[in-house]
Amino acid sequence: MSPRTIDEAPNVVSEDGFRDLLTRGYHVDVVALEDAEKRSSYWYGQWTTRVVSPDGLDDRLLVISRKSLKPRIFKTANGLISFLSDVGCSSANILLRKGGRSSHFISQE
Repeated sequence: MSPRTIDEAPNVVSEDGFRDLLTRGYHVDVVALEDAEKRSSYWYGQWTTRVVSPDGLDDRLLVISRKSLKPRIFKTANGLISFLSDVGCSSANILLRKGGRSSHFISQE
């Protein structure tokens, strides 16, 4: 059995597709997969990102690549903040408890 391709998995998106959808009015949702933990002065956890349509009906998980379809998981708050900034968000709400979900919108400058 061959691995699924991105065309066969409509609820996932590559980073290029993610960025493209943001230019079309979609927003970013961050989902906490586990409780965050502070070690020294750094926060660690596991967060995924989803891109969501303005009406909320289309919701796609960001994956690492078109080949593997593995979710892109951010393991540090700093990595998540950097990604959100890179895609155009002007703020970042870092969830500290498993199961939380928070919406982020790109800057309209």
